[in-house]
Amino acid sequence: MSLWALLSLLFFLCLAGLPGCSSLKAVARPKQPVTDSNAALISKGQDEVKAKLGEPTIVSKTNEGHTLWIYKPSWKLMPNDKGTMYVEFEEGKVIKIFRKQ
Repeated sequence: MSLWALLSLLFFLCLAGLPGCSSLKAVARPKQPVTDSNAALISKGQDEVKAKLGEPTIVSKTNEGHTLWIYKPSWKLMPNDKGTMYVEFEEGKVIKIFRKQ
């Protein structure tokens, strides 16, 4: 077997083994400050929501006159609303919580 054939064979064997090694590595994902177990916040007050979720990124009013707190993730790479959490209050109590997926 010639030297070039041997080097070519070794090169292709190394390339074939690379994807298997990289698939064993764990990927570190950034922690989200908000958990998905927010059903317990329904009918809670604004102080309790602030204690659990922190200060909202945006505070606004809906067409119905409800207060809407918006929590945007700070680690966004693309400018979209994926991962944004919305907390809607009526008379100071949580009536709806949802997150854009």
